[in-house]
Amino acid sequence: MHGVSTEKVAGGKLLRVKVDFEERIKNVQITGDFFAHPEDIIEKIEASLGNLGLDSSEEQIREKIENVIAKTGADVVGIDAAAIARNVIKAIGAI
Repeated sequence: MHGVSTEKVAGGKLLRVKVDFEERIKNVQITGDFFAHPEDIIEKIEASLGNLGLDSSEEQIREKIENVIAKTGADVVGIDAAAIARNVIKAIGAI
């Protein structure tokens, strides 16, 4: 299955999250008009969300994203882990 969630987050930045899933999350794609440095942090966040259970809470997803950002020392400007997590949940629910 496939779900998409799009949101204008606080500050007016666009965030789009696409999720492919069956019993678990298979693939996540995060796009929008935000900035990230180094740029590959988004790919690392996407990879970290693969294979999560569909019963994962928004808080669990947010914590996973925050851990990836903290471990890499990356800067993500215009969106935050909470916004990504919220949109992952919305995309899974938008079947």
